[in-house]
Amino acid sequence: MADPVADRLLDAQIAWLVAQLTGPGVEDRIAAEVDALLKIGANVSVGDLARPDDIKHLARLIAGTVPASTAASTLVATAADVAYDGPTETFTLADLIDREHVSSLATEVLAMTDLIEKFLDQLTESPLVASLASKFVGRIVNDVVAMNQAVADKIPGVGSLMSFGTSAAGKVLGAADKQLQQVLGDTAGKGATFAMRRLNKVVVETLKDPTTHDAVLEVFDLYADQPVTRLRDVSTRDDVHRIAGLLQDIVIAGAPTEPVLALLDALVDGFFSVYGDLPASNLVEDLGLTRDDLVAHATAIVPRVLLAAQRSGELEALLRARLEPFFASAEVAAILQG
Repeated sequence: MADPVADRLLDAQIAWLVAQLTGPGVEDRIAAEVDALLKIGANVSVGDLARPDDIKHLARLIAGTVPASTAASTLVATAADVAYDGPTETFTLADLIDREHVSSLATEVLAMTDLIEKFLDQLTESPLVASLASKFVGRIVNDVVAMNQAVADKIPGVGSLMSFGTSAAGKVLGAADKQLQQVLGDTAGKGATFAMRRLNKVVVETLKDPTTHDAVLEVFDLYADQPVTRLRDVSTRDDVHRIAGLLQDIVIAGAPTEPVLALLDALVDGFFSVYGDLPASNLVEDLGLTRDDLVAHATAIVPRVLLAAQRSGELEALLRARLEPFFASAEVAAILQG
């Protein structure tokens, strides 16, 4: 700087600011800054601080770049390792979720039988799903027949009679196979669809049964006090990493799609419709954060950051870069020259 007085003023200003930011009493000064920000927030609305379009652009940028970023991949891999290794202490299912919450969740799910029935009926439209359902029902029937045969074999004379009836029915079907082949081929799809719809009805009626809710709670009670199985006991680390990577790939592919982006836009619009005209301090209060909470976290984090920046020399360099143009300006030179 050409003016030595301005140079000394700059050095003094930087030294004073560094002392204010890192010296004794910094916690009190940070608390005062939090109070000042809260006071400003009480007089400035959320809509004044940010515009919906700006937030939408930011949300779209995050959706398109963050899931595929290196940091996200690193965090996914780390999360997979943490999930696989699990906590050192043993915990039970009851430690994760309360019985009351299980009961409420079961009540809500079981009350959605109309939606479940509609979803199952839509699955019926798939020929493959209907065919699988038909095979499922057929296996149940075969198991019932086999069970009845086993019981009948224990009764003298009944077992052979039942075997004769089954054999006779098979011979009749075999003799008529050529005539019925075309008919069965034409109706196979309808038969599978009928089996699927019948199975859907059984599932829905079971869900509507009041005892289903009690059965869910009974299952929870059976396992509530049992230690939760760790991932490393039922899978390998590579399996967990592969599944985590697959989930990340799903998010990467789905996050930037138009339906997801439209949902993000709608959420932003909904947020501003509620809080846009309210003071920013109201949002802080609705988040459940008190002034003491903010001060406690700020005084725990900010001094560490400032002290680390001072030790590395970055704090002084940053302040000098911001203040030096002012002290080197013509306006300051004119003031100093009187």
